[in-house]
Amino acid sequence: MKRNRVTGGFVLLEVLVALVVFSLGLLGMLGFQASAMSIATDSRFRTEAAMLADELIGKMNASSMSTVRTDFAANGSKYLDWYNNRVKGNAKLPNATASVTFSNTVTADTWIATVRLEWDMPGSSGEATDVRHGKYVTQAMLF
Repeated sequence: MKRNRVTGGFVLLEVLVALVVFSLGLLGMLGFQASAMSIATDSRFRTEAAMLADELIGKMNASSMSTVRTDFAANGSKYLDWYNNRVKGNAKLPNATASVTFSNTVTADTWIATVRLEWDMPGSSGEATDVRHGKYVTQAMLF
């Protein structure tokens, strides 16, 4: 009879230890899930930015080289059309901004266009130094 009382407490203690180990494992898996969601969201936004930049560069390539700098500058008609309809209108980049700069290369008819897109990730403070602030920059040679 004395022996049953001593072993009865060990079963309860084993169950409590098992619950603690299971809870710690479950919390670890929840942390991994949150990290995976953050990475997937960042990947989705970067893909969206790459497609937008590629679309704009395609429009620049299809334009006449004599007017590409004026049409796609910050206040150019084709740039504003793309920016208002695609970046602000249909893109899923939160608080997105875009800019295009041109630099001349060896010849007068060849330009290097730099397209820069920036956006705020969910939970971002909006500051450029915030690690949750997304940025995508690409360059293309136009000739």
